[in-house]
Amino acid sequence: MERPIHFAVNADTVRGIVHEPEGAGSGPAVVFLHGWAGSRIGPHRMFVHMARRLTSAGCVCLRFDFRGRGDSDGATAKATIRSMIADARAALDFVAKEMPDRRVILLAICSGCKVAIGTAAGDPRVAGLALWSAEPMGPMRAAAGGPGKSAIALRSYARKLLRLETWRKLATLRVNVRRVGKAVAGQEVAGRAEMEDETLWLNGLRDFKGPALLVYGANDPETRTAKPGYTAFFRQAGIRYDVHEVAGANHSFYSLAWEREVMEITEGWMIGQP
Repeated sequence: MERPIHFAVNADTVRGIVHEPEGAGSGPAVVFLHGWAGSRIGPHRMFVHMARRLTSAGCVCLRFDFRGRGDSDGATAKATIRSMIADARAALDFVAKEMPDRRVILLAICSGCKVAIGTAAGDPRVAGLALWSAEPMGPMRAAAGGPGKSAIALRSYARKLLRLETWRKLATLRVNVRRVGKAVAGQEVAGRAEMEDETLWLNGLRDFKGPALLVYGANDPETRTAKPGYTAFFRQAGIRYDVHEVAGANHSFYSLAWEREVMEITEGWMIGQP
């Protein structure tokens, strides 16, 4: 069963969908955290597909839009990773009230993984982290910059110029030219305060007791720095983790075969946790 739900964060209303299995089910409660520019459906409806798959396996799933995105209240311009963490913690409050006997796993993609880490840091309600295409954060960012990343960014934007949608965005001034310029120049977009926040959240995760899953696409430019950065951090912190790389896949797994592989790995990992 799928039903719409809502909960309050300050004066705003956050809206989402709860997926519930037939019968009681014994799986965890899975809270989905989308990326910065995404919504609760995920890229190519991947969150919808994953939630339905997990529900069939006995899990309860909550997909919601962060404030300023999708159907939730709030201004997009006011959204930050901090505000997204506040939304995620309110989602945990909702889950704790509605399904108190289930352990909770956060499933996130892209910048939603920063939200997952910031939420799990110091919050014992989070029992596990499933991170798809997690971006580098905090001290990992230093290794992610430089000429190599500039070349990758330049190739990426060159490919985008071949798409009709890119020209539509240019015509309607929906392309952040300043951000593109910084990416091509190899400059770090994040400010000092954001870097400090990310370092703080990572340090807070050192006391995390649950397991983590990292899934990356082999052709995602972030993989070459983020994957070794997170695995080194988890080893040092003593956090149990599994890592899986999807051959040929890009950042958002835009292929039925890539999507299927990610979902199979994630489901098997979640259901296999004690």
